[in-house]
Amino acid sequence: MNLFTFIRNISILKTICFNFNYFAFKDAIRLPAFIYRRTKINSLKGKIIIKSDIKTGMIRLGMPNLGNQDLKYSRTIWDVKGKIVISGDAIIGRGSKISIGKDGILFIGKHFTITGCSDIICHKSIAFGDDCLLAWDILMMDTDFHLIQDEKGNIINSPKPIVIGNHVWIGCQSTILKGVSIPNNNIVASNSVITKTFEVENCVIGGHGATAGIIKRNVNWLA
Repeated sequence: MNLFTFIRNISILKTICFNFNYFAFKDAIRLPAFIYRRTKINSLKGKIIIKSDIKTGMIRLGMPNLGNQDLKYSRTIWDVKGKIVISGDAIIGRGSKISIGKDGILFIGKHFTITGCSDIICHKSIAFGDDCLLAWDILMMDTDFHLIQDEKGNIINSPKPIVIGNHVWIGCQSTILKGVSIPNNNIVASNSVITKTFEVENCVIGGHGATAGIIKRNVNWLA
């Protein structure tokens, strides 16, 4: 991307407001976050904690990444009332929605990428390890939003954490729901619905709900 294209794609005002809202002056002037055009900021009430050296442009919110995306109309949404802990570079592609409730905390490891048009909804805890790649049209949420009671009045669907290990690739149009844990170096096949924890590494996993399972073992995906 040349300098002209970069400047055309960046929202200068939103970039300045974002950085000086979240970071101390000595860090904010280095502009660790670039906010791209077509990004709607719904809330800046939360906190961002960076657990690495501060670098210019290490966070890229709304970056256009997909060749099959309508960049004129696709919009990124930032609605963060809780906390985000970032350990390195993070790209959140155009059209993605990041929604963190006031009690939610999102952990992002090093070299994190969402290509675009994916949703992360966190009301409790979602954690990504290092080198994770999310494709497009992915939904991840650790809450059901509406509580369900059993016959005794007990809540049976409280929010539960999601834990994603290091070097995990989540394929397009997949859904990852509350209580899921996916270990290191796994691939989630496209169009999967994952509702349970897996304990094995180096596998392709996929399927829907209770029938989801291991499709292939002993694999290693290349970035």
